[in-house]
Amino acid sequence: MVQGDVPGTHDEVRGFFTRWLELSNAGDWDAVAAMMHPEIVLRDPMMAEPARGKDAALARARGQYEPFPDGRATMVGEPFVAVDGPELAYRWRFTGTHLRPVDPPGFAPTGLGVEVDGTSVLRFDGPRVVAATLFFDTTQVARQLLAAPRAGGRLEHAVALGQRLRVGFRRRTGRATVSSTDRAARPSGVSSG
Repeated sequence: MVQGDVPGTHDEVRGFFTRWLELSNAGDWDAVAAMMHPEIVLRDPMMAEPARGKDAALARARGQYEPFPDGRATMVGEPFVAVDGPELAYRWRFTGTHLRPVDPPGFAPTGLGVEVDGTSVLRFDGPRVVAATLFFDTTQVARQLLAAPRAGGRLEHAVALGQRLRVGFRRRTGRATVSSTDRAARPSGVSSG
């Protein structure tokens, strides 16, 4: 191990992520919690705000699995180690059947299978994860959960037309910029540009 028990060798890094995913897949949340720093910050594009602290981060991690009782995450390829600090990253694929609500944002169960590819970047304080940032395509997730229109379909074109009408209205009424009210109403994971 290097830098205060942060996984350092290829085998240690791969072993850490393999254990993290195996424990999460098994629902062994006490063991996952033991790998987290008490002040961990978890950033997830499906959340409006980061989960701060072990309890909040653990609740969010558990919440990612609950809608998909058969859900499994697997590592894709090899993990990455930052050369300038105690950060590690890995690519993952999550698959499962959507049988319970996704909250946030409140998607109803579809009974459909999902497959999501993403990347997680973890920062360590000693041997525990103090920050975790997830990156994945929230639009693709929403499409698989029937919450966003199919790419190139009629409904997507209708949504685009509605957006153009709204922008035109805002320009005509002098509200061409996004207000703080609009930012607060924007669904989590949606950026302004």
